[in-house]
Amino acid sequence: MKKRIVQLFLCLILTLSLSACNLQFVESSQGADADNLELTAIVQQMLIDQAAQQGNIVEITATPGAGNVPATEEAVVPAAVLPPVTGDVTVTVTTATNCRTGPGQNFKIIYGMPVGQVAKVVAKNSYSGYWIIEIPGQAGQNCWLWGQYAVINGDTAALKEVVTPTSPAPTITNTPKPTNTVQPTATSTTAAAVAPNAPQILTSFVTCSDAGGGNRNYVIELNWADNSNNETMFVITTSSNRLDSKGPNATSHTFTEVLPAGTNLTVSLIAQNGTGSSAPVSTSLSCP
Repeated sequence: MKKRIVQLFLCLILTLSLSACNLQFVESSQGADADNLELTAIVQQMLIDQAAQQGNIVEITATPGAGNVPATEEAVVPAAVLPPVTGDVTVTVTTATNCRTGPGQNFKIIYGMPVGQVAKVVAKNSYSGYWIIEIPGQAGQNCWLWGQYAVINGDTAALKEVVTPTSPAPTITNTPKPTNTVQPTATSTTAAAVAPNAPQILTSFVTCSDAGGGNRNYVIELNWADNSNNETMFVITTSSNRLDSKGPNATSHTFTEVLPAGTNLTVSLIAQNGTGSSAPVSTSLSCP
């Protein structure tokens, strides 16, 4: 009897010991996880501090997923939405889009088309997929809108087909223009005269109609940027030996030629003053 009591007592002690060991194991596991998390946080903080001391920037980003918005290829600063315009052909955009002086990112941005704006389409360039629109709120001022996000309303068949500018100058900004410099002499001060800078052709339109006898009426509209401040005139010439001129600070010219159908007409433009002429810029147009 006494021996059995001793055996039961030993079993009880063994059971309590195992329970205590198991409890200690669970607590140790939980404590290890907590220690690992704390260690990870400490290491991350050390890396951030070290990068900051070296002048580096540590950026914490979210894991890529459906909620993240991909970065756009080009920044767009949309203009304020103005009352919608009316016209035979209008356009809206599904995404804010830059509008330029010509087709492509090499051309200067002059307007940011916002979502919700209705603009008038005045011409098209089927080759590049651009629409020429009138800038809302700026009557007579046009720009080239990429068709990727454009929604067109109306019949585009009657729109003018615009020739792609042949002399893109993407960096035309309000940079200082050449000015006359003063050269001192022993007796007087004189201004050194210089020839004007070359203009840049922004757009060129041709409207075609039948002139009879196999000929076509070429109604040509030329628009350019004035890149000088010392011209006395602009001279417009064509490959058909036409010669026109416009006064200083002019930026457009319209004229009509009667030519055989299919003639490829080259139009050239220079700025001129009493010292000389700028380099010519030109564009070509034709009527089928």
